[in-house]
Amino acid sequence: MRLNYEHIQKILFKGILLLAICVLSFSVCANNELKGKFNLHSVNLVQKSIDVSKSDETLYFSLRAYSLQGLNKVDIYFESPSGKQIIQTTCENKKKTKVGMLLGRILFKKKSESGEWKINKIVVEDLEGNCHTYDKKFLAENKFTHSLLIKSKR
Repeated sequence: MRLNYEHIQKILFKGILLLAICVLSFSVCANNELKGKFNLHSVNLVQKSIDVSKSDETLYFSLRAYSLQGLNKVDIYFESPSGKQIIQTTCENKKKTKVGMLLGRILFKKKSESGEWKINKIVVEDLEGNCHTYDKKFLAENKFTHSLLIKSKR
């Protein structure tokens, strides 16, 4: 059997197409596997309300999370009552263990919006740089509905 140029092109095209499908399916599987390697256990706010009418105030909290590859850090985002302000803080796992009980703090400025602030999202990062985001929907469905009452002159 003699192979001509068109036949070789068809074989190469089918091979490249098959390779692309394999890479895509592997990438989807790898992404799904990452989600099982993270877990958010708890979030506890020390204060239920803070008064920033006279000066900036700090909110203290604890957070417990897990990463199969080793927990690097957790970012936590708070959203203002109007949704116009989002402030963020990072808690690092200095011990680089798989499970971390992290203590954090976040500064609320004197000009912060008055009302009920809620956790907008939490991002957990492992030691390899992989991240998993727990969004508002997940937080609400899993009873991570922590809120903080801010009292200010604003």
